[in-house]
Amino acid sequence: MLLKKSKDQKHATGSKVKKGWRLIKRFYQDYVAPFKGKTFTIWVLHVLFAVALIAPPFLFKELIDKGIARKNLHLVFCIAAVIIGVFVFVAFVDKLRSFWGHVIAQKITYNLRNDLYSHLQKLSFRFYDNIKIGELLSRIIDDLNVVQEVIYHGPENIITNGCMIVFTGVMVFYLNWKLALATLLIMPAIGVCSYIISMRMFEGAREVRKKKASLASRVEDNLSGMRIIQSFVRESYEMQRFDRENRGHYNSRIKVIAPMSWLFPLSILILGISLTIAISYGGYQVIEGTMTIGTLTAFIMYLQRFMWPLIAISMVSERVMRFLAGIERFFKYMDIHPDIKDAPDAITLKEVKGDIQFKDVWFKYDKEVILKGINFHIHPGETVALVGPSGAGKTTITRLIPRFYEPYRGKILLDGIDIRKIKLRSLRANIGIVMQDDYLFSDTLLNNIAYGRLDASKEEVIEAAKQANVHQFAKEFPEGYNTQLGERGVKVSEGQAQRISIARAILKDPPILILDEATSSVDSETELLIQEALEKLMKNKTCIVIAHRLSTILRANRIFFIENGQIVEEGTHEELLKKSGRYAHFYNLQFNPNSKIILKQRL
Repeated sequence: MLLKKSKDQKHATGSKVKKGWRLIKRFYQDYVAPFKGKTFTIWVLHVLFAVALIAPPFLFKELIDKGIARKNLHLVFCIAAVIIGVFVFVAFVDKLRSFWGHVIAQKITYNLRNDLYSHLQKLSFRFYDNIKIGELLSRIIDDLNVVQEVIYHGPENIITNGCMIVFTGVMVFYLNWKLALATLLIMPAIGVCSYIISMRMFEGAREVRKKKASLASRVEDNLSGMRIIQSFVRESYEMQRFDRENRGHYNSRIKVIAPMSWLFPLSILILGISLTIAISYGGYQVIEGTMTIGTLTAFIMYLQRFMWPLIAISMVSERVMRFLAGIERFFKYMDIHPDIKDAPDAITLKEVKGDIQFKDVWFKYDKEVILKGINFHIHPGETVALVGPSGAGKTTITRLIPRFYEPYRGKILLDGIDIRKIKLRSLRANIGIVMQDDYLFSDTLLNNIAYGRLDASKEEVIEAAKQANVHQFAKEFPEGYNTQLGERGVKVSEGQAQRISIARAILKDPPILILDEATSSVDSETELLIQEALEKLMKNKTCIVIAHRLSTILRANRIFFIENGQIVEEGTHEELLKKSGRYAHFYNLQFNPNSKIILKQRL
């Protein structure tokens, strides 16, 4: 049983090592290879740095044995000058390798972040439905900070310290091979300890990244929802949830710290034993006259320069484990293929009329079917209202048109072209969307409106603001259109935020409009002003409106009543009321004052 367990452990360890090498190879080919000329130069500087540090101990030997011992003052000053020159050279090389090494590390990290962010922008809404934003922030910032640190310090430690071990190893054997054997026999123990501890740290480092991302998600979620937390007096409840995540992160760090904490003490113990052997046995040889004081001094200096790089390499294993965990998570996201992308033969739209057709469209979130065989045809310039109970599939229909999601059956046509054959940028550029909870960026009022068309002039932005009834409250701000709206537009009311979103859509002026109840958060007076602006904007445009207000419904050319993922009724307001069907029942409950009085009496 123990033998089988041992084999399983060896197999698992071997798999981890192979996986680590695959990650490093892929990382090098994708991100380091483009800078191979510069990185090679930096690696040469690492070698020169190590070579230069080999000279001082030997020069000190000569200074002691041939200068001080023989009382040759001229030779002492000459050797001292050479030693100073060597250290000046060491300082110069160290400056070059440090500066350019960090520049390359920054550039590689810059490319990593750009590639990851660019890739995340290609992923569909479905991906973001199942991911925590805090986790993505951790991947983009924390993980890549670790990677950046190792990109420079990894080669620095491995190349410089590796060369130091080789060169100083040669020198101690050159100076006194018997003493070298006596002191270095214990050295393999450091390598064995380092390997065992590193393998234990790899899984721990991966767990730390997961727990850190989960903690970041909890912090991001709680800080964003602080107003809700305080209004519902849920501080204690959220503190408990935060404490669970924080404790999970703490425990994961302890699991890494426990093995890591053995590295330095064991290394110091081994170094202490080696130095004691060197001084004792070397001192004996000096007393016996078989070795000079200068040689013993140089030997001890070389021994330290042999041991400290060995300890440094063993200590860098923790960084390497964190690096491997970081790039593993990086490539995990980079390997997620966008489920919605341009077809090889996708076209760019030139002139959009706005003819939209749904042909037997089925859609599901995970396993839950939301839309069931949706069929309709919206003609250019027509306004269609989607009405129905919450969860019926109204918003889903509007999100399929710009291909935020993809149906698993059926097809959607724009001007007779399957939207899967249209380039995403071209498709979405011709669609304007105003949602109930449209997002406002932490930027100025001007820039939030100009987001609808980045090349718009300030005058055009202000004109759009006037049409959406934004200009009046914009003038009341101390800095006018240059006012910073704060995180998620916290400095404006819901009604004002809604009007800013409408101004953004007015500025874009697309041939197709999707309005997820664009006037839901405004008062009646403001609604009239916005409706007037929307009527101008909607003229000669295809409009799909998710309607919760009677005024919106009455302006529609047709109404689709949606229930349980199907269009159960279709027609104008008057036609559907005459049918006395589902729409009429819904209308009476929502908008008919008499029906509300009757309902209250029944309750």
